[in-house]
Amino acid sequence: MITEMEIFPWDSNFATGIAVIDAQHQQLVALLNRLVTHLAFQSDAPTLNSVFDQLRDYVEVHFTTEEALWQAHLGEYAGVAGHHESHVRFIDEVLRLKAEESTKPFETVIENIVNFLTRWLALHILEADRRMALVVHGVQRGLTLEQARTQADATMSGSMRVLVETVLVMYDKLANRTMAMTREINRRRQAEAELQKAHEALKRAKENAESVSEAKSSFLASMSHEIRTPLAAILGMSHLMHQEELPASQRERLDVIENAGRHLLSIINGILDLSKIEAGKFTLDEAALDLRGVVEEALAMLAHQAEAKGLSLRAEFDLPPGTFLGDATRLRQALVNYLINALKFTERGGITVRCSASAVDTDAVDVRFVVEDTGPGIAAAELRRLFKPFTQTEATSTGEHGGTGLGLAITARLAELMGGQAGAESEPGRGSRFWFTTRLRKVKADEVVAPTGSPLEIRSALAERHGGACVLLADDDKVNREIARVLLSRGGLAPECAADGEEAAALAERCKPALILMDMQMPVVDGIAATRRIRTQDWGREVPIIALTANAFAEDRVRCLEAGMDDFLTKPIMPAVLYSKLLYWLDRSRRERARS
Repeated sequence: MITEMEIFPWDSNFATGIAVIDAQHQQLVALLNRLVTHLAFQSDAPTLNSVFDQLRDYVEVHFTTEEALWQAHLGEYAGVAGHHESHVRFIDEVLRLKAEESTKPFETVIENIVNFLTRWLALHILEADRRMALVVHGVQRGLTLEQARTQADATMSGSMRVLVETVLVMYDKLANRTMAMTREINRRRQAEAELQKAHEALKRAKENAESVSEAKSSFLASMSHEIRTPLAAILGMSHLMHQEELPASQRERLDVIENAGRHLLSIINGILDLSKIEAGKFTLDEAALDLRGVVEEALAMLAHQAEAKGLSLRAEFDLPPGTFLGDATRLRQALVNYLINALKFTERGGITVRCSASAVDTDAVDVRFVVEDTGPGIAAAELRRLFKPFTQTEATSTGEHGGTGLGLAITARLAELMGGQAGAESEPGRGSRFWFTTRLRKVKADEVVAPTGSPLEIRSALAERHGGACVLLADDDKVNREIARVLLSRGGLAPECAADGEEAAALAERCKPALILMDMQMPVVDGIAATRRIRTQDWGREVPIIALTANAFAEDRVRCLEAGMDDFLTKPIMPAVLYSKLLYWLDRSRRERARS
């Protein structure tokens, strides 16, 4: 009995969204798998020829269907003609390979055809047909043909391009290994048990290929949640232990744990940030910020590294008076990425950060950050490609300095999202100047903004203005719940804790909290459902609810806001961010109650 083999494992993520095309793609994949199966199990030439003829005939049916559909929706669009030409070339190549049957062994001819079919079909489904389908969908949504084409090109670039190329490489390897296996079967005439073992190896390879083909956002969301949850416990506990009296040796070891945890978090954030930016799902926060404070905090984070290398770190400012709105975390992240790079390559001298601003109009300013070092400089050829993802200088790629090649790419993307640009100027032997710009909005006189100041100042203000206020904390993770409880208590608040959404909703009705911290993913009733239940009550319509989640995606933020939550905190929760959010929402809630 012949067991079906899958050289090309079908995955729903290959779907174009056009039912007839997707159904035919699945049939083509099934016929290709059938051809490979008969080859591997040494079927005779008539059987192989029959399967090949079925595949060839169905390919022609599929091409006819596709071209008619593209023509109907896209008319004389150049891509339609190009698609037709690629179909013609495909049929010509298959017939040419089949014609070699008179000069080469039949098994070799079939193997060559299978190798060609596997790569072409993968590229056809993942690249050509998906691109055309995106254009059709765009036209159906009311876009012009040019707009639809541009949107399709954008969708198929960036991370999607990397995914397509990765899948193609894996399918090439899978096809080659399959052909090598069939030749081995032909030579050794293995028994059914040995053949089954080889099939199991193929099955595992298929599962690996399918994992690459899964929707990237789904994978990243899962990775974020599973890593951030224990990481939140590690960083939270280390923060609490830092508040205690410890011997110097234990404090040093605790610093190692905390630094390692933060390094891991920065890697996770880097991958997630780049993915979200490329997918158009990245969101920026807007709050009052202190530009001097942003720069000084970035320098403080790296002061020990600079001191260890004997380098000076200094800042120069040329800023107008006033308060500005922006995302302090992302500004600091972009600046730290530049500083880390400068520290890696600078062996003597120092690093200077310059922060200046010029007014655009009465409501906004353009801010320019420059990081200048006295390092070895960078050749022009390398400088042009440094802001591409996973790109490193020659010294970095050899392992001399390390790194992921993500920092500069993320800084460039962040600058663009914040209304600015990023770039660099350098010459070998003359150091480097990396810069980025951003546009910030000025705070209006009557505008309510988030609190600014040091973490200790914000915590003190929280205790002074809202000491004893009841805050409901709902989180199913016992360790994270205990960390948050201690942080709330140290902020002068009175925490009440729940382990699931059902308990949280009941406890909220009893204690009428001033604010609720609600984990999204909990057993029994999740945070979304619990929030909706609370919002149906008269007392619960105005209480501020802040989501807690280990998933750092825009979709999660949207789900929270749609359920009636007011704000969003991503785990691991940094104490300074927590206290700032609490103070802002408790202040706002008090003012709104006073007005009513």
